[in-house]
Amino acid sequence: MRKKRVSKVLAVTLSTSLAATYLIALVGGYSVSAEQLPLKGQTITAIQPAAVPAAPSGSIDPKEVEAFADNYFGESLKKFNVPGAMFVVVQDGQVVLSKGYGYANKESKIPVDSNTVFRIGSISKTLTAAAVLQLADQGKIKLDQDIQSYLGGITIPNSTGKPLTMENMLTHMTGFDFPYEKDDDASPDLLNQENSLRDFLMDRMPTIVRTPGEAYQYDDYAFALAGYAVEQVTGLPFHEYMDKNIFQPLGMNSSHDLVTPELKARMATAYDPEGTPYPEYGLYPTDMPQGGMLSTGSDMAKFMNMLLQKGKAGDRQMLSEQSVQRMSKFSVFAHPAIPITSYGFESIFNELSNGQYVVSKGGNIPGHASFTWLLPERKTGMFVIYNNDSELRSDLYAAFMDHYYPKSTETPESVSSLTEQQAARYVGLYKDLHTPSFVTRITYNNGQLVAEDRYKLGNGKTTLKKIDPLLFMDDHGKKIAFLEQKDGGIANMYRPAKSPIAYSPKIQEKALFSDVSKESPYQPSIEKLHSLDIINGRDGRSFDPKAPMTRAEFITMLLHAVGYPPSKSKSGYTDIEHHFAVKEIQAAVEHHWLGEEPGGRFEPDRTITREEMAVILTRISLPWPLGDEVRLAGQTDESAIKAVSKLVAAGVTDPVTIANSDGSVDFRSKAPLLRQEASYFIDKILFVP
Repeated sequence: MRKKRVSKVLAVTLSTSLAATYLIALVGGYSVSAEQLPLKGQTITAIQPAAVPAAPSGSIDPKEVEAFADNYFGESLKKFNVPGAMFVVVQDGQVVLSKGYGYANKESKIPVDSNTVFRIGSISKTLTAAAVLQLADQGKIKLDQDIQSYLGGITIPNSTGKPLTMENMLTHMTGFDFPYEKDDDASPDLLNQENSLRDFLMDRMPTIVRTPGEAYQYDDYAFALAGYAVEQVTGLPFHEYMDKNIFQPLGMNSSHDLVTPELKARMATAYDPEGTPYPEYGLYPTDMPQGGMLSTGSDMAKFMNMLLQKGKAGDRQMLSEQSVQRMSKFSVFAHPAIPITSYGFESIFNELSNGQYVVSKGGNIPGHASFTWLLPERKTGMFVIYNNDSELRSDLYAAFMDHYYPKSTETPESVSSLTEQQAARYVGLYKDLHTPSFVTRITYNNGQLVAEDRYKLGNGKTTLKKIDPLLFMDDHGKKIAFLEQKDGGIANMYRPAKSPIAYSPKIQEKALFSDVSKESPYQPSIEKLHSLDIINGRDGRSFDPKAPMTRAEFITMLLHAVGYPPSKSKSGYTDIEHHFAVKEIQAAVEHHWLGEEPGGRFEPDRTITREEMAVILTRISLPWPLGDEVRLAGQTDESAIKAVSKLVAAGVTDPVTIANSDGSVDFRSKAPLLRQEASYFIDKILFVP
């Protein structure tokens, strides 16, 4: 088992390039034609390639695409501060373009070329899916069988009564509670450590809390688990299986799941968005099926061509045509017009696809970002990778698709209004599975639904116009899907333009606390946090709103609100070893919410003050608005002035904050934090207005 540590050096998530699309304003639409496919016990109308004009010559001309790429990268490397990039285009089994731009190491002026090694991040999942399907072709893994059969004694806690299958795992439909990576899974501290895949799985063990196959949530743990199943079935370490059965047969001689000395010598330097090199880092686990692979542009061309040639590489059938279909045909939909995943691929930039049938996959790892997209019907594939954390790839994708597959003339969507009675089943709060603090409120107004969230980027409030009973369109043409329960109620919402990596289940309202008055200014926040399962009553239906809150209680409440799991590591505080909140307090340490405490003591049962709360809240990474300069009145410790001022400047104050006639503000910093006040502040900084 690895030694646990917290690294502040690489505060970049590994989990997925999809997370970056929270910040992307997607445009466009998607054309559909119908084909009936059996899907998990039901029939669904599937997205198929729409009729769009072909490229001018019916194929991509090598000279013309090189001119396109030269022009694009000549402008965009500077625009996105990217030191170097590799771009590959394949079609009909041939490499049309494989060209590097800029520098693998800008300090030494080492250029990027087709043999420059990069970390491909979550595109590793696509290769892991190929390995699993290869074993399925051989009859060694059954995709619909309980995964426990392939785990060599590891037991996944499952409270649903339905077994988890490989099919669920490869399509991100596991039902896990905490399936994603942590920031510190890439750290300089890991360079000289060997951490096994089994140890990782035991360390990060989630629980299956939703019925497998029912709800989409992007899932790193599932692909780590799939890689471990490959090990158990074959008796080979995951990296060895990949080398012998995927990389070597395809001639991918510069690809591996481990950093070998030879590959390290050719690896592009990783840079942060400001252009500073990241320190060299290792990964946890060392052999990482979900995101640790290395490759080159020339190697990825071979993998894309194999998939586009129905699983063949030369005379060798690497994957059956059925397995290639599983990878290239969507099997999870939020709605027939909104595909989400196939086996190992996704539909990340669906609304930029100009009506084309595209499967894609992105990857993020500190200092390297990647994206691959395939047009299976056109036997065409693209791959881009570069050495910083920017979103050049989404910009490139839009430019490439607009140039080679421009959008055809579209008929405007036909929309209709709703009665208040019809709207009732949609109205309520929806909490994102991946990011629980991302909450959307749906209300009704004048024949339309209204969606509102706290994240103003991309507009925090929009009307939703009904296209059909489960598909709506916002003010900017973005599609939103609702998914029904068997009784006709709404189970989930999916907003790919805002939250492309998970469904948002509809929250069931709870009975009001008996001791919280409806006239209290704190009541709406208390009610909301209760419905979101962030707070509970003292005993049955009472909340005790005016009771002071302890430091441990506040940390526990905040951790639940943000959606972080409790830590499994030993705490360094000397006074919390047997405390009920020891795991939550340690998790707060790992997320840098807590600083050094005198004498190594946390004092978990001491009442927390309002200024202490302010310090902790302002350490959460949020897009804090810049307000006017604040003049504080009353007493505030010097160490807390900046935090209290930040809350006040952002307008995050409660009813007992005193605004004086001279313009100064008394935050009542030294006063004990009451339970109703804690609810109010957490609501105001994290959730919808």
